[in-house]
Amino acid sequence: MTYAKRQYIIFIFFLITLCLGSFCIVRSVNNKKIITLNYQENNNIDYKVYLKENNFFDEKYMEKGKTYITSLIDYIKIDYSYNIKFDQEVNADYTYQIKAKIEANKTDNEAENYWEKEYVITEENKGSIKNKTNLSINQSVNVDYNKYNNILKDFKNSLGLTNSDGILKVYLEVKEKINGEEIETPINSKMILRLPLSQLAIEATIESDVNNRTNEIRKVVEEKNPAIILIGVIGVILLLMSITFIWILIRNKKIYSINNRYELELKKILTTYDSIIVNVEEKPSLEDYNVIQVESFEELIDAHSEIRMPINYYKGVNYSSFILLNDKSAWEYDLVKNNKKRSAKHER
Repeated sequence: MTYAKRQYIIFIFFLITLCLGSFCIVRSVNNKKIITLNYQENNNIDYKVYLKENNFFDEKYMEKGKTYITSLIDYIKIDYSYNIKFDQEVNADYTYQIKAKIEANKTDNEAENYWEKEYVITEENKGSIKNKTNLSINQSVNVDYNKYNNILKDFKNSLGLTNSDGILKVYLEVKEKINGEEIETPINSKMILRLPLSQLAIEATIESDVNNRTNEIRKVVEEKNPAIILIGVIGVILLLMSITFIWILIRNKKIYSINNRYELELKKILTTYDSIIVNVEEKPSLEDYNVIQVESFEELIDAHSEIRMPINYYKGVNYSSFILLNDKSAWEYDLVKNNKKRSAKHER
């Protein structure tokens, strides 16, 4: 296999191990994943307004969505229907409770109020679901409208407030906590029915807020997978292998450069000074000569300029000898492969 082909193959292995090793290291360090939980609420509030005995209405109650005279309201039956659907099975603990809040607001500024107070209508109920995709809660309650209307009336009369409107908010409050291996998150929801309070017999409209919504919970978590650790170890091994391959490439290039310098220098000498160089099959014996070892071929050329004798060239196994003979003197220059410290005369 040629040097170029061998270097090419080693370089391909270097690229493969470097890329795979880097990928594995990045994958093991970047061991985060995004967990998503989608859910949709489909809630509803239904109610009936029961009337006091009166000479005007024959029916006992009026359906939702009507206009009501507050002085004729006895109580209101409210039916809450809470439904939430998840896009995957979940485990969750939940509580739900119905509460009421009276707000005494300023007539000229609905955003501000004089006073507010919260009341607990039902006790807190608890429950849980396991490996379910949906949760449904149905809760009914009868709201004593006159009770809360009288509370507001007493508040206004005791403080002499004439420019105050009142509102009663009756709401189902649901609190959930998703208990998963990767996602633990609360989900809170309120379904509110707003009832105007007044000491006067006026028309009133009941409004509801069921808070239907579609939402997505996103959480970045760390993968707890032994395979991730194994990928990291493999990545380290591959990177070490890539370092080894690049070291082999550099070493081979260095060795090749040394060997190639020898061949190039020899070729340069033989080409440039072909007219004064004589090839010999056997290295001349120098036992009877005064041998002068020169450090460079240029020094041998300087000596040749003085005596004008041909230069004998002998090619050994790992070296080339150039010898200039004159009487009892011999000038010798050895071009050695791999820059080894040796003397050609020892190989005679």
